[in-house]
Order: sequence, then C-alpha cells, then structure tokens
Amino acid sequence: MSILKGKHRAERSHYLLSIISVVCYIALFPLNSELFRHYWMQILLGLYLYDLCIIARDWRQLKPSYRTFYSVHHGVSLGLFVIWHLSFVPFTDAMAIGALLWVSSDVWRWAEQFWRLSGKHSSNKLRDGVYYLERGHRVFAYALFLWILDFEFKYMSEIVLISSGILMDIIDTYFQQQARRVHRLKHSITKGIHTNPHPQNNKKKAA
Repeated sequence: MSILKGKHRAERSHYLLSIISVVCYIALFPLNSELFRHYWMQILLGLYLYDLCIIARDWRQLKPSYRTFYSVHHGVSLGLFVIWHLSFVPFTDAMAIGALLWVSSDVWRWAEQFWRLSGKHSSNKLRDGVYYLERGHRVFAYALFLWILDFEFKYMSEIVLISSGILMDIIDTYFQQQARRVHRLKHSITKGIHTNPHPQNNKKKAA
C-alpha cells in the first residue's frame, strides 16, 4: 500500500490500524454487544502487541517521543489487561458502553497524527481542537457510565474499569501536555527566527 510507504510509515501503520479497530468496535457493538464484550479486549491487545513489535523493530527510526510514550502506555496497559481478565466479572452493559466510548475517544488524535505524518498541514489550532475534543469525549464517557450506574457501583469490575480509565488518562494527558509544550516552544523559536533572521547584524548596525 502506497499510503504506508515513505517516512514515518511505522507510526502511520499504527494510527491507521488503531482507527480501523475503533471502526470495528463501533460496528460490532450495535450488532451484538455480547460479541463486543468478548472481542474488544482481544482486538486492543493485538493492536498493542503490534505496536510493541514496531517499537522493537524500528527503535532507531522512531521519534523518541513516540517510542517513549507508547512503551510506557502499552507497558501499563499490558498489566491492566491481566487485571481486567481477572476482574471483569460481571462485564455489564454499562461497562461495555463505557469501554466503547472511552476507547473510541482516541480516534480524533489518531486521525490528526496520521494526517500530519502523511505530510499534510496540521495547524496549532487543529491540534488544540483535537486535544480538547478527545478530552471532552472521555469526560462524556465517564459521565454516561456513571449516569447509567446511577452513580452507584454494584460490582468491583465497574470500579476497576473507571479506575483504569483515570490512570490511563493521567498518563495520556501528561505526555500530551509535554508534547504540546515542546511544539509551542519550537514554534515560538521558529517564529522568532523568521521575524528577525539576522539578529547579530542588526546589533552591529545599531552600534
């Protein structure tokens, strides 16, 4: 596929497969929520294992921010998979809806990053919009999950689910804020250079 050739092909393959996985989730849930509850974890686990293989294979070619974030993120996630497998009993309808909404919130960021790494223009305004859209999507997932439960937890599995989401949100938000800070710093430096390309010459003239 030509779409996966060229620079950043490993990262783009990750984002493309991630988007496809969300499409599968959205299509599967209304067709058969029972099948969704059975396969959503396997699909996510398969995606994460693929990512870790990419990181191991292309470590030197990947951006440091990419490999650091996904090494930490997926490392924690693999631990959570074990906890989920042991504790998601029962896996209620409310949990299925919460999991669907929470996992699908990443699609906005994945789409923007795939677009940008494909050589398309991505402005600061677009990045900020995607960031707040993803955050809002996750807040909505939490709110709907708690509303369906009537703000009462009947099973330990429900507490494990929302606690896992909050933990991963903390990790995601930290790395995203760091990336936003670095990007804005680079942008301000580049803007300063374009505004005053010969600062030393200007000083000499002034003298």
